[in-house]
Amino acid sequence: MFGLFFGTYLVEKNKISQSQFEDVMSQQQKTRVKLGLIAVSEKLLTIKQAEEINDIQRRMDCRFGDIAIEKGYLLAEEVTHLLNMQGNPYLQFVQVITDNNILSVGDIENHLEEYKNENHFSTSDIDALKSGDIDRIIPVFVDINAPFTGECISLFLRNIVRFINSNIVIEEAYKVNDYRFGALASQRMIGDHEIFVGFACEENELLTIANPFAKEEFTDMNEDAFDSVCEFINCINGLLASKLSQEDIHIDMTPPLFYTGKKISSKGEIHVVPVIINGVQSDLIVVLDNQVEIN
Repeated sequence: MFGLFFGTYLVEKNKISQSQFEDVMSQQQKTRVKLGLIAVSEKLLTIKQAEEINDIQRRMDCRFGDIAIEKGYLLAEEVTHLLNMQGNPYLQFVQVITDNNILSVGDIENHLEEYKNENHFSTSDIDALKSGDIDRIIPVFVDINAPFTGECISLFLRNIVRFINSNIVIEEAYKVNDYRFGALASQRMIGDHEIFVGFACEENELLTIANPFAKEEFTDMNEDAFDSVCEFINCINGLLASKLSQEDIHIDMTPPLFYTGKKISSKGEIHVVPVIINGVQSDLIVVLDNQVEIN
């Protein structure tokens, strides 16, 4: 997942080409990260020390970690820690980039610092993105502490990763009072709280949700495609309703509905979370305890 966030940035800044980015992403899952790269990324070794160990390995049939311990560069427990990190998505991305001589480790670190500064990310934000853990990534872009709204948004994003596509990009959530859409699949929940949830797009972007959920290949947002997105929303809202009932908060789900070419209006806040799947953006829409009009 980190590769999508950072790789997209590198393409936008013309640091790598689109074709290079696509090649890196296709190779990333097959890559086992070298211990030296992890050690440099974790600031346990300098680039010079890692290169020295690599040179020794070319002359001797010894493991990287054993050489590092023998030279006093690493402790045994540090090597164990590095071995446990070999499946880290950030490091897999860096490994493929460097193996293909697209960028050096130093280049990547410089661009990552620029990415951090331009997006006003904290160090902990970057660490969350590097982890690939959706539960750590969501708070970087969404206020998860907003009562019910944050919980609802988080639940939907987690289940997009589980059921739709494990590689998504989330952009920073924002709030509006009016939202125009080309297509919208939605559902209202009523009871102790009123919650409106939907997925919206300009044209056929919701197919990135409809197709994998239905396990079919719709070519446009016809009634069957809308039904698929609506059923996905209904399933996740069912999880939310069940969780809230355990907290003695009771809500009922109304039938999901879909619309085309209209506008959502509310006197309260309409929370919008851009979600990019396979390079295509749809928006998750959530409104809590405020009347929603669609016209």
